[in-house]
Amino acid sequence: MTARKKRSARLTFCQTVLALQSLAAFFATLVLWGLDRAGEVSIPGPVLWGGGLGMVVLLGYAAGQQKRRWGLALGWALQVPMLLGGFIEPDIAVIGAMFLLTWLAGVRLGGRIDRERAEYDAAAEAAAGEVA
Repeated sequence: MTARKKRSARLTFCQTVLALQSLAAFFATLVLWGLDRAGEVSIPGPVLWGGGLGMVVLLGYAAGQQKRRWGLALGWALQVPMLLGGFIEPDIAVIGAMFLLTWLAGVRLGGRIDRERAEYDAAAEAAAGEVA
C-alpha cells in the first residue's frame, strides 16, 4: 500500500486566506452599504454592490485557482483592492493590511513547510533504500 501524497501547505494556507478574505469583503460591502444609507459615504448602489460582490466572487475564484501556476499571482493582485478600499473607509485598509500580512505568511511559511517535507521524504527514501 502506497502512502497518500501530502497536500501542499502553501496551497492550503493560500486557499484559506483567500476564502476568509472573501468573507471579509462581503462584510465590508455590508458596512459600506450601511454607511451609505446613514449618509456617511456616498456610493451609488450598483457600484457598491457590483464592486463588493465582484470582489467576493473574485477572491473565491482565486482561492479555487491556487493549484494553477497563475493562481498565486492572482492572489497577490487581489490584495491591492482591499488596501485601496481605505480611500472609501480607512478600516477596510486596516483589514486589507492584516490579510496582506496573513497572505505573505501563508506563502512564505507554506513554501518552507513544503520544502522541508520534500527534504524529509527524500531522506526517508534514501534511508529506506540503504536498508533494503
